[in-house]
Amino acid sequence: MDKVELAGLRPDRVPVFPGGLAIMNAVLSELNIESMLTTGGAMRQGVLYDLLGRFHHRDMRDVTVAQFMQRYHVDALQARRVAVLALSLYRKLAGDPGEPDETAVQRITWAARLHEIGISVAYSGYHKHSAYIINNAEMPGFSNDEQLALSLLVLSHRRSLNKVAKRIDEHDMDWSMVFALRLAALLYRSRADVVLPAVQPRLQGRKLRLTIDSGWLERNPLTVTALADEVREWDKIGFELKVPGLDGLETGVELAA
Repeated sequence: MDKVELAGLRPDRVPVFPGGLAIMNAVLSELNIESMLTTGGAMRQGVLYDLLGRFHHRDMRDVTVAQFMQRYHVDALQARRVAVLALSLYRKLAGDPGEPDETAVQRITWAARLHEIGISVAYSGYHKHSAYIINNAEMPGFSNDEQLALSLLVLSHRRSLNKVAKRIDEHDMDWSMVFALRLAALLYRSRADVVLPAVQPRLQGRKLRLTIDSGWLERNPLTVTALADEVREWDKIGFELKVPGLDGLETGVELAA
């Protein structure tokens, strides 16, 4: 092998050349392939492994998300609460009695499971840390576009919408997903298995409407304040969010304070 000289074959690759040649020869023989063309790109075994896993309903992306949850010490119960509610809200917003878009369901689920990984960096602005990790980490099974979309959804789940609105529109993301995830995180802000009232969201164009039991809101003044802030955040990016009865409750909270 020390005497092998082939154009394009680096010296450090010479020792593994016979093994690669044997594998290629066996594959071509087994599959009855008579000829092969080369390409400038690299097909890694991880791509094949990922595609095979998806075909057999063992998605490598689910494995990656579970590993990230463990690595960053995510509160699994809170992640599950947010995921279940966010999916329920999204289905209501979609308004389709059939099965919702599988891609959207997966993305909302992954975002809910990973939206708090940034807390391991710092609680202040943790959604920004979460989004940064998702966008820049090695995430087996995810394409770059998938990581970017997931990162944007996580970044938009709380606080300012003004800073991410343009990017969301540029990537043609579904605002229903953003609204569902934000609302789920807001309603479970206590991080406990609270009994929530019936919640009915609706989205038509750039008009959002949220119907929620006023009696329950009256007993949860911190949620009233959070929803009032949410109304203002959506207004900043040109969306009209209305929560019937919220104005009167917010005034009562301010007077009590």
